[in-house]
Amino acid sequence: MMITRNNLNEVLFENHDARLLIEYVVTHTQATLYYYHGIELTVENALKLYNRAIRAEELVCSMPLNPYDNRIKEVLCS
Repeated sequence: MMITRNNLNEVLFENHDARLLIEYVVTHTQATLYYYHGIELTVENALKLYNRAIRAEELVCSMPLNPYDNRIKEVLCS
């Protein structure tokens, strides 16, 4: 199942910190996370997912798709 803000209560987290990290990823980035029922998301895994999502967002925001059109960058990062 794809994790969204609306179905976080269906995901099994190791603790509240892991939940907060994943909640931030699904609400503040364009990352798509999938969850397999019965798997517990640990803080370590949540932190890895968080760091990957943040790095990906930074990469998208640092490079326009068309180097001659900076408007694309402004739209993606706003």
